[in-house]
Amino acid sequence: MFENMQDQTAIVTGACGGIGAATTMRLVRLGVNVVALDLNAERLAQLEQDVTEAGGNIAVLAGDVTDEQLGRAAVELAKERFGDLEILVNNAGMGSAMEPIWEIDLADWRRDIEVNLTSYFMMIQAAVPHMVEAGYGRIVNTASAAGMEGHALAGGYAAAKAGVIAMTKVLGKELAKDGVIVNAIAPALIGSGMLDQPWFSDEVKEKLLGRIPMGRVGEPEEAAEMIAFLASPSVSFSTGAVFDLSGGRATY
Repeated sequence: MFENMQDQTAIVTGACGGIGAATTMRLVRLGVNVVALDLNAERLAQLEQDVTEAGGNIAVLAGDVTDEQLGRAAVELAKERFGDLEILVNNAGMGSAMEPIWEIDLADWRRDIEVNLTSYFMMIQAAVPHMVEAGYGRIVNTASAAGMEGHALAGGYAAAKAGVIAMTKVLGKELAKDGVIVNAIAPALIGSGMLDQPWFSDEVKEKLLGRIPMGRVGEPEEAAEMIAFLASPSVSFSTGAVFDLSGGRATY
């Protein structure tokens, strides 16, 4: 299924979350060197140990993805440690309190947009010039079903993820002749850490689960498999696309 990815290098943001950790491990098993970014230094250390024990190569960088210096530092670390950068997986994200848009605190709204959208923009700005110069690159953005259909009571998150989808489509067109492929995934419920947040009540989970034809949440490893495929040389004529990952919710 995958063309050779041995010795390619990837940056993965939000690398310690459910999807991020599963993606890191999947890429490592394909022979990819990974620069892992996350806010949680302790969990990064554990991820580094897991990758090392699996025989993979990893460099870790702790920091807030809303810091515009982090993207540049990550690209430099990738080049310094592994010599190149072929893949960017924009996966950092956070949920938000479940409340109507008109009741959202402005600081919370801004944080939603900064983490879930602007951080992707900054990582892209840091990575794309290198990829264009090399004539090759793969960018995979984690969007959300919320960005496709607009989940009630998740306005900031949904707006940010809709922005990720639009940015993916724009960037796909802008880089179409440069050898850099850009795609996104749009997961529905995935059994990762975000579901454990206090604002994700059992009632909300049950309601959303009831809308998934397969009747279950997705697993982080299932998301990682799709991300790894989209990050591979095997994907060469699909760019600016959004791939549904929702157990059957392909229409909105």
